Amino acid sequence: MRTPMNRECDSIGEGGVGVMVIEKAASVADTTADKTKIFYPESDGMPLPDGLHQYKYFLEILSVLELFFSTRPDVAVGGDIFIYYVEGNRQMRVAPDCFVVFGGDIESLERNDTYLLWEVGKPPDFVLEIGSPSTANNDLTGKRDLYAQLGMGEYWRYDPTGEDHYGEPLVGERLTDGEYQALEIVHEVDGGVWGYSPALNLELHWKEDRLRFHDPAAGRWLQNIEEINAARESAETRANAAEARIAEMDAELRRLRGE
Repeated sequence: MRTPMNRECDSIGEGGVGVMVIEKAASVADTTADKTKIFYPESDGMPLPDGLHQYKYFLEILSVLELFFSTRPDVAVGGDIFIYYVEGNRQMRVAPDCFVVFGGDIESLERNDTYLLWEVGKPPDFVLEIGSPSTANNDLTGKRDLYAQLGMGEYWRYDPTGEDHYGEPLVGERLTDGEYQALEIVHEVDGGVWGYSPALNLELHWKEDRLRFHDPAAGRWLQNIEEINAARESAETRANAAEARIAEMDAELRRLRGE
């Protein structure tokens, strides 16, 4: 699905104010209006709050996961689009930096160009936030509480700086009995930090500001578009060199035969 660049605007507010509004919002939604005619914008048209700071990490993470799950029609990967969670109330929305959902009505995401929780039929199984100066506090408080209340299975936080925003480079939590419980995070002697996501069946690795994904079942790193193109070009170069060498050997053989 499309992943537009928009301002991370939601209804929960800083410090978690308003998390309890889900039930209240449902009661004040316009029940008299024809809900099928309500337009739910995919974004507010504004850039990410710390665009230059977040954008390169945002693009790489989404492109890597989109490529990995591209053959799975039952999986949708998206990011920085609104997730509306109260039908009839356009203010009750939140925009994760990245999400992955398995199952549900995946076609509704393309049909609506946004995430209507009541149509998809389930919340994302995996959400990830990228730390930045203006969003870190909300990621640690209001969003965390809201994601748990909405039933988002895993919540990961990635800090490219290592500790400036979240206090640590990588945190993973899994929803258990309505509350987030910490997933194991391994700190390597070389400074790398990683954890395993049961939702994605992938390892998330942080090192020197970059977040990479590793597939333990296949024993390989997930590549971004640049890495895939570089590998393809390298393979083509090797193939061309091999063809040229074969042609040289053939020409030398013909010369020796006097042909």
